[in-house]
Amino acid sequence: MLNFYRAVIESVLVFSITVWFGSITQKETLRLNRVVKTASRIIGRDLPSLEILCQHRLLGRATLISQDSSHPAHDLFEPLPSSRRFRSIKTRTNRFSTSVFPLAVQVLSKQK
Repeated sequence: MLNFYRAVIESVLVFSITVWFGSITQKETLRLNRVVKTASRIIGRDLPSLEILCQHRLLGRATLISQDSSHPAHDLFEPLPSSRRFRSIKTRTNRFSTSVFPLAVQVLSKQK
């Protein structure tokens, strides 16, 4: 059952989660987490929430972008002088503030 969940349900839920997760409403988040919780009860094992899955994927994507100097978004991941955290991205619109890059910078800064 766990293999079925990972292959079918989780793959559908986390397909491009880093792109759409930041802009969904709280109601939609609760609905999607309800699907994960129901699958968890059926399987009989604890499964990670969508927030944890999204943070894990964002961390991986942000790490790759910050290390690849040829990536077009590499300049968005500018380290602060202390080199412990990254400079937060100034956003003017709500659409950009909930996009991948500001969220990825936040997740990457929390990890350092």
